Amino acid sequence: MQEINFNGQAKELPENWKEVKPEHLPRLLQLVYFTPDTPEKFHHMLQILLDMGGKQWRALMRKHFGPGIRKKVKEANAIVLHELIHQVRWMSKELSTEKPFPLLQYKEWSLLLPEEDFLTMSFGELSDAYIHFLVWIKQLVPGDTHLDLLVATICRPERTGEYWLEPNWNGDKREPYNEFMAREMAKKLAGMELSQKQLVLLYFAGNMQKVLARYELFDGEGGDPEEYPGQGWLKNQHILAEKGIFGTMQQAKEANLHDVLLFLEENKKDIKAANERKREEANQ
Repeated sequence: MQEINFNGQAKELPENWKEVKPEHLPRLLQLVYFTPDTPEKFHHMLQILLDMGGKQWRALMRKHFGPGIRKKVKEANAIVLHELIHQVRWMSKELSTEKPFPLLQYKEWSLLLPEEDFLTMSFGELSDAYIHFLVWIKQLVPGDTHLDLLVATICRPERTGEYWLEPNWNGDKREPYNEFMAREMAKKLAGMELSQKQLVLLYFAGNMQKVLARYELFDGEGGDPEEYPGQGWLKNQHILAEKGIFGTMQQAKEANLHDVLLFLEENKKDIKAANERKREEANQ
């Protein structure tokens, strides 16, 4: 933690995600993932980290930047605020992609985390995990139920037997993903220490950010808002199944995440190119 003097009071600002208070994590991750990097965003992040309510923060801004404040004083205050904002910009850049621990140990269960870059993760697993992630950080369902579901989705026991000798082994040491088994495991994980589950959440968030940045799927073109969390992911599963690209709906969900994302990226490029040709033909 970094000690600062803010508005005449001694305060602390976290210097990494592990130092963030658990109660601040959902709102901060929502800002990191779903809000453009604007001054307002970083003001909101500071407000959260400094445990200030909206009215309190606005009153503070009026005190230091209101119409009755002299220009030189405003400029000096702006320098101080800019330095504070600089001290929290790491939040948008430093989501860790490294495993926080080799195993997630709880009671009699030893659970393996997915590999970095989600190399062996299935498309269905990431789709479900992303939905749980979204529901939890937005607190669409109050509490930690969906945090438990996220952890149980991506952290699973090691496969049994000499699985590495099986001809169809895909390199994943974890038991194959099954959403119904994950729901049962989530109930068992409810009593786990919150900080442990949040380390898994941050590992997931960092790798998800890295993986999705690799593919040209989300380019900020807008579109209709989702009616429910993860609607776009589920639509893609149906499209893949209808086209039979990876087989049935279940086979599409079981297909390797990167294979699916690469196909969706190329398919998007093909659709864009076809639309451009149609526009050119219409203008001739």
